Amino acid sequence: MTPQFLVLDRSELLEFFGSDPIEASDVDGFACYEVTDGRGVTMRFSFDALERSVQTVISVAGLEVSTVSHEGAERMVIRDGQLRCEFASGEFKTNLTIDIAVIFAKWSTLRLE
Repeated sequence: MTPQFLVLDRSELLEFFGSDPIEASDVDGFACYEVTDGRGVTMRFSFDALERSVQTVISVAGLEVSTVSHEGAERMVIRDGQLRCEFASGEFKTNLTIDIAVIFAKWSTLRLE
């Protein structure tokens, strides 16, 4: 049995991002949020609850500078004003931390052994 991806509800995501998703499909468990900070850095954060995947795209002046996608998402929480996602895949554990006050997405993966 595949573990479920525990995502935040729509009201929690609305409070964090300050707006509704720019794309969403409740049937597919998909949502995409977009925010821009005071420096003009834009982040798109999207997830697919059924596929257990998350993607971040960071752009500056309309030019994509970073795209990261990861599968095996287990849960999403908001802690200390940051959105955090946890992933597990075999012997690896990955964490994503997102802050939108000054946009950044920090991805890190560690081997569990």
